[in-house]
Amino acid sequence: MTTDLRTKPDAATAMHAWEAFWRGERRQPLVAAVLPKPGVEVVDKPNPYLWGPDLDIDAFTTQAQRWAETHDFLGAALPFLYLEFAADQFATFLGADLTFPNPGEGGWPIHTVADCPLSEVHIEFSPSGRWWDLIARLAAALTDRCGDSLLLAGPTLSANLDVLVALRGAQTVLMDLIDAPEEMKRVLSEICTAQAQAVAALGDLLDYEHRGSINRHGMYSRGPINVLQCDFSCMISTDMFREFLVPCLEAEMATYAAVEYHLDGPGALHHLEALCALDRLDIVQWVPGAADEHRDWSDLYRRIDALGKGQIRGGRAEALERWAGELTTRRLFWNLGGADRRQAEAVLARYAEG
Repeated sequence: MTTDLRTKPDAATAMHAWEAFWRGERRQPLVAAVLPKPGVEVVDKPNPYLWGPDLDIDAFTTQAQRWAETHDFLGAALPFLYLEFAADQFATFLGADLTFPNPGEGGWPIHTVADCPLSEVHIEFSPSGRWWDLIARLAAALTDRCGDSLLLAGPTLSANLDVLVALRGAQTVLMDLIDAPEEMKRVLSEICTAQAQAVAALGDLLDYEHRGSINRHGMYSRGPINVLQCDFSCMISTDMFREFLVPCLEAEMATYAAVEYHLDGPGALHHLEALCALDRLDIVQWVPGAADEHRDWSDLYRRIDALGKGQIRGGRAEALERWAGELTTRRLFWNLGGADRRQAEAVLARYAEG
């Protein structure tokens, strides 16, 4: 397993800390901070969403290298680039294309099977085509130029009902759940097969065997990791969640060494108990959405903790201190914000473990 990164001298230490984290062995939160290096002209992290389909690979890799070289990655932070052009990127590996109506905001899927009966929908993964090939070329260029400086996070494989919505449209999928439940289970089974094949293909492309893997939130694992989610779940009942989605999530979780779930919006909270009943789930990321981001979600954080799951959080040192003392989980990952170098180093020292 490669643990050397030129831009992160203590990468091996951070990777070992992540492994202890996933095993539930840490007594303290795992804390990460990314700070600009002093005395240098700072370069922003390049984002494929902003570059869009006409991304200049050479310019992108140049910016990526300079970004990694002009920042310090402290504690559990590891330098990485995220290889994704749209939230529904997985749909493009199943035959969909993307449209970019608003430059700089990422792509939106074109519903390729919206007008046919669900019985005519068949899902197959293909590691080829415009978007897979672009991501593969970008990954190869970044590995060649920056492989000793940063890691690569593969696209989020938003599978299950979410990818079917990307292929078919939300209203159509809602009707499918009511009108064709057995066909829905068949299609979801095909999606699970395709997702597992995509994990294996990304493992080959990004060399998980020798480099480990990292997800879009900077969480590292020696085995495959990604972010599971189903934003569409806010539109279905708890009974439907258990009948249609839980089997998918169980299948997806079985393909990963570490499991994070992105729980998006108050409309999805009625599924929390069913979600947290899944043994392989390690971490919940709660995202309240813009309309509710200023509400006090303390009771929800306590509820997730009581259900036995870890959390990914972020904020200032004062908030970290509060929640480190209150939560019982041994899997609390904290992205430290609002701290200068002296403050960040003091916080990291406080929560360090030998």
